[in-house]
Amino acid sequence: MAKTLQTKRLVLRPLAAVDSTWLTDYWRLPELYRMAASIPPDVDEDFARQRIVDANEGEQAITSIARMIELDEQRVGLISLQRSTSREAYNLGYSVHPDHWGQGIATEAGTALLNWTDGFVTPRFYISGYFADNPTSGKVLTKLGFLPCWREDVFSRGRNEYVDHIFMSRMAE
Repeated sequence: MAKTLQTKRLVLRPLAAVDSTWLTDYWRLPELYRMAASIPPDVDEDFARQRIVDANEGEQAITSIARMIELDEQRVGLISLQRSTSREAYNLGYSVHPDHWGQGIATEAGTALLNWTDGFVTPRFYISGYFADNPTSGKVLTKLGFLPCWREDVFSRGRNEYVDHIFMSRMAE
């Protein structure tokens, strides 16, 4: 299933070992780790390498679909669908390097990934969400067809505290 997707501007490709240094530096940016529940502020290369291995093994187990987002042959972000078992809904996660915010990259990458996976995903819906102090992420999810479902505090490893989180869901088309 390890497929490379393309849009007019972007390439979404499977993660590779050569991405570990870039991911380490990327995830060390406070603008990123503060808005992701599972990324600690003290990421090291071992953490990044393990995430790459987990993503690739998860793709084989149908529990993970992770893609590096590239623009003009440069890494600009990451998008993924994750779940614990093949019976659960996928959880959409994404991030874009701050140098590329406001360019529609997350929406374009999300549209490409969801259009592809809508054809085979089971169960037939996705979940996602965002921290309440990151409303821009909520706007991206709304553009992708997600609707708010519930709200509760979620632990952020990057902040080391519980943060108000809005959960959203989307039916596969």
